[in-house]
Amino acid sequence: MPRRGGNRTQGAHRPSRASNHGIFLQNSDAALGDFFQDRSGFSHNPFNPAWKEFHRLARYLQWDKEEKAAEKQAFKDVLVKTFNVTYGTDENSLESWKALCRSLRITPVPEKLKACREAVQAAHVNLVDLVDHPNTGEPVQLFTTEVELSEYTRESKKFFPKENAYAGGLLKYLLRHIIDPRTERGVRRTTRRRR
Repeated sequence: MPRRGGNRTQGAHRPSRASNHGIFLQNSDAALGDFFQDRSGFSHNPFNPAWKEFHRLARYLQWDKEEKAAEKQAFKDVLVKTFNVTYGTDENSLESWKALCRSLRITPVPEKLKACREAVQAAHVNLVDLVDHPNTGEPVQLFTTEVELSEYTRESKKFFPKENAYAGGLLKYLLRHIIDPRTERGVRRTTRRRR
């Protein structure tokens, strides 16, 4: 399969897309590749994490603060579209749920829709890492709690847009409270002090 731009570093281990055959619904680099390809002279490396490529593009094109903010919003839309292309949007699609289960290393992969949905809903995962997974080949890190996921997301600065017009039904099952995480399922941590 031809790659869009970017050269592999000699001797560096890069994932084989062939090893991911059957896990994902479609080519996950399509929307990301289009975003980067539209930028004059930029050589996109599809094996790099998406945000790393975004920041590399910003440096390459020497965006000022306003340009970067506008492009960042467009890039967030691309992340959501990439999720949709990779995993699907139909919350009633067993194949979409199974693709998510395989990416999250849920074994055995449930055979029923309800069981797949429950297994995925119980998972705490950074959605940027989940979108990157098909291209980087890096395993997706699972977190025990929403608080742990929040801490990782804040530290790594890998924020996924919570509100987005392109978000499909499937994606909404994976969204978590990153800014104000729940300490227990269904209970949000509050930062207000008692008077």
